Amino acid sequence: MQKCSICGKDYDGYGNNAQPVNNGRCCDNCNSTIVVPRRITDSINKKEENSNG
Repeated sequence: MQKCSICGKDYDGYGNNAQPVNNGRCCDNCNSTIVVPRRITDSINKKEENSNG
């Protein structure tokens, strides 16, 4: 049993990389509702910065 570095709940298995939210591991729910949307937003923002440069 592991503890999610975002919500603090226990989860089974390997978990997911929680970056860029934090440097820990996270549960599937936090991965799909927090981490992946953050990565998408960061990617969009980076593309906009590069096209404005």
